[in-house]
Amino acid sequence: MKRRPQAAVGIILGLSLTLFLVFSGCAGRDIKAGAATPALTVSGSGVPGKVMDVSGTGFVPDEVIELVLNMEDVPIIVGKKGKVIKAGPDGAFKAKTNYPHKYVAIAGLWDLEATGDKGSFAVCKVKLQKP
Repeated sequence: MKRRPQAAVGIILGLSLTLFLVFSGCAGRDIKAGAATPALTVSGSGVPGKVMDVSGTGFVPDEVIELVLNMEDVPIIVGKKGKVIKAGPDGAFKAKTNYPHKYVAIAGLWDLEATGDKGSFAVCKVKLQKP
């Protein structure tokens, strides 16, 4: 059976689109079957030292969340020292923090990771501007 080149191209494009949709944006992992997939949303200017709003959904209810920004494989804990970020009974949280200070920040697109003490995890891209 001979395949037409157009069919092969269509299959490749379909697989590529599927992979793009699966791996783009913010992602998380389920900690148990049937649980919501944790997700992060970040809003702000990207200017070092300025306010960054982070919200998450799909975490385990009442889970304590640690936010870490990975810049060039250097983890930076995001948030005020001693401030606990905790998911509510619905598994959602909102946190207001700052982008890393200009002496630490490196312009680019970096991963913000939210790790819960009960096993939830989500990651989202954060864009930092030049200091």
